[in-house]
Amino acid sequence: MKKTLLSTMILALLTTYMGCDLQQEVDLNLPEYEPQIVAESYLQVGQPPVITLTRSASFFEDIQLEFIRDAEVTLEHRGEIDTLVPFEIDFTDPDLGGVIDSNLIILLEPLFGSSLYIYTSLSPLPEDYNSEYRLGVRTLEDETISATTFIPPPVPIDSIVIKFDEDSMAAVQTYFFDPPGIRNYYRYSFRRRVTEIITDGSGNTDTVRTETIDQDFFLDDELTDGETIVVGTLFEYEPEDSVIIDLYSVTEAYFDFGETVQDAITANLSPFGQPTLIQSNVNGGTGIFTGVSQTQEQRVIP
Repeated sequence: MKKTLLSTMILALLTTYMGCDLQQEVDLNLPEYEPQIVAESYLQVGQPPVITLTRSASFFEDIQLEFIRDAEVTLEHRGEIDTLVPFEIDFTDPDLGGVIDSNLIILLEPLFGSSLYIYTSLSPLPEDYNSEYRLGVRTLEDETISATTFIPPPVPIDSIVIKFDEDSMAAVQTYFFDPPGIRNYYRYSFRRRVTEIITDGSGNTDTVRTETIDQDFFLDDELTDGETIVVGTLFEYEPEDSVIIDLYSVTEAYFDFGETVQDAITANLSPFGQPTLIQSNVNGGTGIFTGVSQTQEQRVIP
């Protein structure tokens, strides 16, 4: 899931005046930026906890993240405290190819450098929904942050319906039932995976797999409580395309965080966008500490 939040700094945008060759220089006296601890974690039942700790950077600094090393990180659940251990994933390790896709490593290296530094545990999280998890962090500089969350119960995907138009292009519809009586929040992701066999002039063949994220957004049940929710695509898929659908049941804090991150990305891409404050649930720092439950379905377009 994921690109780590770099900064919550709100910048004033330069106004561009166009027309009649009119130009104006604007000098901005920005306050000195104070880096914050950024925590990011997505707890899942049956998976060991994974926490990343970095320092935020101002808009004008290098995008590569600065990991916080050798911190004391604890995870408390039902009165038991687990001290997480640091672990470094070296992207140059030749054995890593069997664990992480090489294309993903290419995407991660500009942001993380040659390695990824995490805090984790060998113990997978138990099947316990709605009980509180508490994160505690103390750095070598005696900085502290904390956060609480829970893992919401999963919501199953009821059915996948594939329809075709007159040109034999397929659209995919995902159906799931929203549990009634409570406020539910979701993240929906739809990916397409295409496998091609490429042959060179000498008759040698190579298998090339590409994957694109065609949909990735958050939604809630404010208007659909207790109803069947349908999410669909356009008619743009061909026979033998593989599609992967992920439905995540998420917390309200993650919903708010994800929505504001997307708003901030949109604002940064537009000179007329409004600055957005990232919603965080981390006390003493920023980022997101949350639980998620994933339901996944895969289909091959017939």
